Amino acid sequence: MVATRLGVGLLLFLLPWGCALKGAQSPRLLRDVEIRKDAVWDGRVVIDGSVKVDKGVTLTIRPGTDIAFVRRDADGDGLGDGTLVVEGELLAVGTREEPIRFHSAAANPRPGDWLEIRSDFSRNLQLRYCEIRDSAYTLHAHFTRGVIEDCTIHDNIDGCRLGQGTFAIRNCLIEKNSGKGINFRNSDVEVSGNIIRDNGSGIFLFETDRPVRIQRNNLYRNLENFRLGDFFSGDVALAGNWWGTADPQAAAATVYDRKRDPGLGVVTIDPAAAWITGTGPRDDLAGLTPAWSFATNGFVDAGPAVAGDLVLTASWDGSLRAFDQQGEVRWEVAVGDVVDATPAGAGGQVYFQSWGRQVYALSAGDGALVWRFGYPPSPADDHRQGGILPLGDLVLVPAWNGNLYALNAGNGELQWSFFAGLPLRATPASDGSRIFQTSGSGRLSVLDLAGNLLWQQQLPAPLLAAPALTPEGPVVLDKAGLLVAFAADGSKRWQRDLGAPCYYGAPVYAAGALFVPTAAGELWKLDAATGATIWRLFGAGPIYATPKLWDGRVFFGDNNGLLHVVGADSGERLATYAVGGEIQGTPLPVGGRLIFGSRDHQVHALSLRGRGEEQLR
Repeated sequence: MVATRLGVGLLLFLLPWGCALKGAQSPRLLRDVEIRKDAVWDGRVVIDGSVKVDKGVTLTIRPGTDIAFVRRDADGDGLGDGTLVVEGELLAVGTREEPIRFHSAAANPRPGDWLEIRSDFSRNLQLRYCEIRDSAYTLHAHFTRGVIEDCTIHDNIDGCRLGQGTFAIRNCLIEKNSGKGINFRNSDVEVSGNIIRDNGSGIFLFETDRPVRIQRNNLYRNLENFRLGDFFSGDVALAGNWWGTADPQAAAATVYDRKRDPGLGVVTIDPAAAWITGTGPRDDLAGLTPAWSFATNGFVDAGPAVAGDLVLTASWDGSLRAFDQQGEVRWEVAVGDVVDATPAGAGGQVYFQSWGRQVYALSAGDGALVWRFGYPPSPADDHRQGGILPLGDLVLVPAWNGNLYALNAGNGELQWSFFAGLPLRATPASDGSRIFQTSGSGRLSVLDLAGNLLWQQQLPAPLLAAPALTPEGPVVLDKAGLLVAFAADGSKRWQRDLGAPCYYGAPVYAAGALFVPTAAGELWKLDAATGATIWRLFGAGPIYATPKLWDGRVFFGDNNGLLHVVGADSGERLATYAVGGEIQGTPLPVGGRLIFGSRDHQVHALSLRGRGEEQLR
């Protein structure tokens, strides 16, 4: 299919939706192409001229893809014309074993053979485990939100040119670029864990009106390790980087600032005394290797749960399955309706509810039905049920119709109910003496164990996620991204607007901190006493699930099909693992396995090797 682009005269070829360029095929030649529907690249792709990803379109590049740019200089400026222009989203996520390669197609490549990956107004640009070489400007991005991690960027003119956006550059090797390794202006930039060496300027800060976060990098053997732009008179403080020497004065001499040009600002450094370990591209599978998987016939949105020595998983195919540690199905119960809420195991029984508004209690040993309870319909009967909470002799059931039902755990008889607001999509929480329930009406209700209301608070937007319980009181997160901390008596302690929508992923409390996910792909670590930021990780896909803290790490999945492992103390991404669909349930570490479901219809089990952050690097 051919279309003429008015005012330009280029012939643009319309790529079909979901177009996959398979490795078994001959190399695919793309010449002045405009991608107007979501597309997938695989195998070898040759670009002659410009390829543009339109606004609202996602280009996914699979691990191992080889992208070669034809050397062509139509305008005679000495630089190649080959360009990948991204106005939509770019997901180029390789692995250490199968990196994605961007390079010149020439037999004797040189810097500037092709121009750049150009991104303007992209909301999601991800480059992970990519090798990028032979270009003029590598990544040239403005008004973009991007993450560059575990990449090798070498033998270009500039390693990147970034402006007016939000970028994270982590654990990359940036070397042998004749101009600047990293070049940015007026951007929210995090540069951490990188090796930056043998470039013209290691980091070039043209100008900025925002704080810079440059830490834990090894910068050395650049003509200048750090340089201020010619007209930038502001001062910059940098700490915790290694500058190629243990001598502070020698380290300061590698910086181009007012010492060399009186019109510039002053760069103050507090250098590390030695090489910083854990920098550069990481082994993404060091702690995550496949153990087993199981194919269901529907989405697996529910997080797994434990009942004795069994792992429970639920699927949209209407089945609850119990697995042993080797991934063998010990028993399976089909109820004929979607199950998207996490099941629960307690006292030798398993509890879950279905979209048919039925609550089931099964024997954990063989899946035999013990009792069943049904509740009335409501206008909110459409998606996303809350999980069941066993609490002593009670089983607490959050219903779409706004009622929190307390059932007898042994026989399923109703003990009491409380209308908390329509609908209830979150699992209730309890500190042993009180029950905390959020609702889609924006209401937080706090009850005693008999179902009597102790206090309520109203928020401006729906509460779709469960509350986090801290020693001082509950913390809730509304759909608009407002995080509010209450005292035990219901008075407000503090609030924090995260500036992004938040759906079903709940805040998690641990050791004086809150870990808070957003649908904008951010994970925040905040001081639970004040709400102040400890660290902020961005660059994931939308997070719809509650993170899991375990063994000094935070595990969470996103809607791009990536499982992330992050150091709880450092905020450093330690590992990622890609699957074929959205991950909307909380992963479960158990018995040396990490178990989670996905919208690829699979239950995945990964082996966890070692303990602590160091073993995962």
